[in-house]
Amino acid sequence: MSIPAEHRYYLKQKALYYYYEKDYSYSDIAGMLGISRVTLNRLMNEAKAEGLIKIEILDSKNLKRVLILEDKLRTRYGLKDVKLVDMADFNIDSLVPRLAAEGAKYVEQCIRSGMKVGICWGETLSTMLTCMNRNSSVTDLEVYSLLGGFCSEANFQPTLLAQSLLAFYSGRAYTINAPFVCHSRLLCSEIKKEPEIARILDICPSLDLAFVGVGQHPDRDRLKKSYYHFPDSVIDELLSARAVGDICGNFYDAEGRVCQTDLSSRIVSVSLQDLKTCKNVIAVAGGPSKVDSIRGALNGGYIHTLITDVNTAEAILAAG
Repeated sequence: MSIPAEHRYYLKQKALYYYYEKDYSYSDIAGMLGISRVTLNRLMNEAKAEGLIKIEILDSKNLKRVLILEDKLRTRYGLKDVKLVDMADFNIDSLVPRLAAEGAKYVEQCIRSGMKVGICWGETLSTMLTCMNRNSSVTDLEVYSLLGGFCSEANFQPTLLAQSLLAFYSGRAYTINAPFVCHSRLLCSEIKKEPEIARILDICPSLDLAFVGVGQHPDRDRLKKSYYHFPDSVIDELLSARAVGDICGNFYDAEGRVCQTDLSSRIVSVSLQDLKTCKNVIAVAGGPSKVDSIRGALNGGYIHTLITDVNTAEAILAAG
């Protein structure tokens, strides 16, 4: 039955009064007015369209511009969430600590008892773990390292990071006790067949969260100085494949296509295609040297939630 215009206006005004002035719920208002929640929702939408409601958001810290940028990035790449750090008042040397702190907040915000959590490696993730607070109410976690280990840079080892996460919560770590890079395809294939390692590499569809870093755009000098310590033959191959970055040691190009190289068949790591099956892959990365690598990862769909800085976000969006 249609509602006469005068009475319809009365219902709108009464609904607005009790919702905004008296803090009544939709259910309470619908019951009071003797209408369904569907009708009430329609009336409230009409009131908004007719200009009966004027909502002003007070933003003393000028955060709206950051929120707009987050939404643009989220919408363009179909992300679950984006958190941007505004570095306007900070220098580049403080970028990793700032991103790490935001990453820690995200962990503490979304982690729950009984979750399965994957973690890769890197400086930012390692720093993130130093920013966290213990929460004894979170229990029964299963934490998985998602790639093998390195001969150096012990502080960034995937196994160590997985175990370090459990310093804040209760649970069990499952780690890949194997080298990251094998000297032959055959050895790599056989290592991946080991039951415990195979189980970890196949765990991605069951992971609730996976925390990853994003390797910077590689060039010869960077690769020489990187934690991977690749020989010239591997560097030549990656540069020929036009790699722009890596996640868990898996290199990809600007369009997000995995670089098919000899190296890719010799690494003990979760694949990027499998990583995409996690419920939420959270990347914590930023800075000028990672614009291309983050953009490539976004193009490949390897990231679901991105924690980065405003300048990096603007550069990614400007690149198209």
